[in-house]
Amino acid sequence: MTFLLAFLFSICSLHPDNGFKLQNGDLIFQESTDGAVDKAIKGVTGSIEGYHFTHVGIVYIDHNKHVMVLEATPPKVKVTPLHEFLFPDDKRKSPPKSVVGRLKSDYRKYIPEALREGLSLVGKDYDDIYDLDNDKYYCSELIYFMFLKANGGQPVFQLNKMTFKSGTTDRILSEWQSYFDKRGVTVPEGKQGINPGAMSQAAVIDIVHYY
Repeated sequence: MTFLLAFLFSICSLHPDNGFKLQNGDLIFQESTDGAVDKAIKGVTGSIEGYHFTHVGIVYIDHNKHVMVLEATPPKVKVTPLHEFLFPDDKRKSPPKSVVGRLKSDYRKYIPEALREGLSLVGKDYDDIYDLDNDKYYCSELIYFMFLKANGGQPVFQLNKMTFKSGTTDRILSEWQSYFDKRGVTVPEGKQGINPGAMSQAAVIDIVHYY
């Protein structure tokens, strides 16, 4: 019996996801391990527990019980199978680190309407200049507007002033300057927005799982 218990414990240790089930409306925050834009995001954002999240999607479980992730990622807003989200083909050798946040009980009532709103936005263009007013969406902006609509125009997640400056030099990071120069727009320093790191720190969610 002792040997059996030890064996079962070792199996559970090798598979830490055992027993955890995603729910509709769970947020999956990701820290990418590569990519120039991801590196630039890490340079100007902070997240929970020392992470530097570069992306976030929201869980949608369809009528066939398929677990999907609704996300805004270039070039469009789309619905992605969970395994593809966690282990994207282009990063198969080094998948992003993924952490699950779950809305607290007082806010879970907004999830069904938020998902309906998000699904209605599938196919919208990705917002690569981080503009809240252009009917395009970046990852955390999509989720912000989903819950804003679900809560009758009152924000569930709070906007912040965006910064693209290095914390050590107080100057715009060269990666960001080049990024916006290529798109022909000025760096939106100080404008309203929300990033995955700030969203991960929101008081309305609890961190419930680490992949």
